[in-house]
Amino acid sequence: MSIIYLSEESVLKQRSWQRSWQRSDSLILLIFIGWLGWTAAVWQRAPWLTHFDTTVANFWHHSPQWFQHAMVTYTQLGNPHTITIITLIIGLALWLGHNPRGAVFFWVTTWLIAGYGNYLIKQVIMRPRPTAWRLVQIGGYSYPSGHSTTTTVLIGSLLVLAFDYWHRNALTGWLTALGITAILLMMISRVIVGVHYPSDTIGGLLLGSVLLYISARFSTRYRHGPLRLRP
Repeated sequence: MSIIYLSEESVLKQRSWQRSWQRSDSLILLIFIGWLGWTAAVWQRAPWLTHFDTTVANFWHHSPQWFQHAMVTYTQLGNPHTITIITLIIGLALWLGHNPRGAVFFWVTTWLIAGYGNYLIKQVIMRPRPTAWRLVQIGGYSYPSGHSTTTTVLIGSLLVLAFDYWHRNALTGWLTALGITAILLMMISRVIVGVHYPSDTIGGLLLGSVLLYISARFSTRYRHGPLRLRP
């Protein structure tokens, strides 16, 4: 009887997980479609998007000086060299904490999937950066914001691992709130320093969310435990 009960319980859990993934798949599909529409508006230089960018950028460019100075410092955390160092340190901490698979997931998702995914889209869209207002200097194309994409994926990957360990509780709730705040501040900082349009940062957020979900979705069974090489 106990074996039958455990078998039925495992089946119910599996069905519950399947329904949960189906809902999440539907949501991420909507986000992806939204990102495609947003990207198309950027590509076509839609008048409503230009108005949106101008209005939002002007608002942040008139923010208090102390806040602008803080954002100039904060935005440096999203620079490629800084992100590389941060990702390396966190990944090593996961590896030394007996979760090398988690480290590999974190490295691959942040370095490869986010980095190259963002780069490829930039080369396709080739949107010039804004030039009317600059607090820092940078080259390259504007859409989508690499800082926004990478920060979304980096923080999101850590939240995925946190939920794997602690599931949904007060701690993961606070970590999620802090993570969302950090991502939003990075998006704002890119507008304040004048190297991105607001639409660039939103495009980066949406793209990062889709890339993170794909990585998390297909690595669910492989994110924890030691690395074992089969003979």
